[in-house]
Amino acid sequence: MIKSGKIKVNKELCSGCGICELACSLYHENVCKPSWSRIKVKRKFLQLEFEPQICIQCEWPSCFFECPAKAIEINLTTGARYINEKKCTGCAKCARVCPLMPDSEIIRYKTINGKKIYFKCDLCMDRKEGSLCVEMCPRNALIYIKK
Repeated sequence: MIKSGKIKVNKELCSGCGICELACSLYHENVCKPSWSRIKVKRKFLQLEFEPQICIQCEWPSCFFECPAKAIEINLTTGARYINEKKCTGCAKCARVCPLMPDSEIIRYKTINGKKIYFKCDLCMDRKEGSLCVEMCPRNALIYIKK
């Protein structure tokens, strides 16, 4: 199976600003809506603890093997494991088998015309400059690791 790059998170550097979430949702959805972002910053404001959560692009992704609609695909150029939203039937099997769920919000959904559509990080695979969240993070809490 083709390998993928990964986004490494340094939660010690994260300030919880949410720029990564806004940039991601704007890039992928054309709207600044953190709930539609492929990265989620878990925030504990009173403890001043912030932790970006993002798909770790598993080497043997259980979501890929479990999806009955074959909506989980692997980009042949970048190796990114992503959900083809046009094929997604909303069954949630990908989210149920993800080893990071439910403690993390790695695989999320949006509701469009009454239908749940699941999505997750695709490493901005169509963007030649690479992952936008990494580029936009003002504290360098996100680092792209090549495959």
